[in-house]
Amino acid sequence: MNTEFIKMNLPQRERLIKLNKIAISQMKALIGAPPIKKLKYNG
Repeated sequence: MNTEFIKMNLPQRERLIKLNKIAISQMKALIGAPPIKKLKYNG
């Protein structure tokens, strides 16, 4: 995503703000997601 922001000529500060917001959103989604069942290993 940072590459795309650079291509859009966004200043570094704006890129960092956007990337930070995206990271926070992704972490909230992961924290709020139901637990993923562990796969059984049949080895």
